[in-house]
Order: sequence, then structure tokens, then C-alpha cells
Amino acid sequence: MRETSKGVADDSPAPASDQGGIEELARAADQLFYAMRRSRAATVGRSATGLSMAQLALLDLLTEDSRGAGLPVSKLAANADISVPTATRMLKQLEAHGVITRRRSDQDERQVLIRLTDDGTRRLTAMRTELRTRQAQALSRFTPQERHALTARLHQLAGLITDTMTGTDH
Repeated sequence: MRETSKGVADDSPAPASDQGGIEELARAADQLFYAMRRSRAATVGRSATGLSMAQLALLDLLTEDSRGAGLPVSKLAANADISVPTATRMLKQLEAHGVITRRRSDQDERQVLIRLTDDGTRRLTAMRTELRTRQAQALSRFTPQERHALTARLHQLAGLITDTMTGTDH
């Protein structure tokens, strides 16, 4: 059974040309993607943090800013795979809600650096905890050996997909 982008089940058989279960694997990957997206959306919908998934993706890299110096908007945008103007609009909204602060770089006046506020750190940590809790509930159904094997295969699949996008083959 395959799930379409609209979340509708598709019981159509795999094409006769499917060699080695590639179509079945692609369908399973699609189903996993859509299930994860629905799960994240449900978590966000119930969360008291007030952060959307798009905002979470944009702010995620700030958790690695251990010195607290701030990160450039361009770096946050690239990490979230969105344009700089879109990131700027989102960040202005987040600043208005006290989640981040924006300031000009001392080294380059053209560059705006973003930092999480204490409230922003609390919200981001709470959202990540909620997401991980939901994931842990689902993934705990696998044995440790199954989780280890699945982890290795998911990393391998992510690498292969990245290589396909960038045109590199190993």
C-alpha cells in the first residue's frame, strides 16, 4: 500500500519493471516521510511552545551556538533550506515574540547575527523534547538490534539521496 502526497492510500501494484523491490522501497520511504510529517504536525499542534515546524527548522542550528555570539541569517536560512528574505521575515516575527534577538555584526555591518533569548531557548528545548518523546514512543517498539540496523540503513539512505541530488556517486 502506498500513501500519496494527499495522505490517501494507493493499493496499486508495483510496475512489472520493478527490479529488486525498488518501487516497494520507494513507496515505504514515502510512507515514512508522510507519517513523520503528520506526527510532527500533530506534536506542533498540541505544543504550548508556539513554534511552528518551519520556525523550529530555522532555529535548530542556534542550539549549536555554544558561545552565544549569534549566527548569520544566511547560515540559518541555508540550514533550513529557505531563502534569506523568507528567513528574515520569520526572524522578525520571532523577535517580536521574544524568541530571538537580532544585532549587526561587529566585524561586518552588513551581517545580522541571530541569538536565542532565554525564552527562545526554553521554547526550542521544549519543542525538541516533545518531538523526541513522540519519536521514542514509536521507536521503542523495535529491539536494540533492530534500532541499530535501522539507524545504519537510514544514514545510508540519507547519504544516497544526498549524493543523487548533488550528482556525486560513491
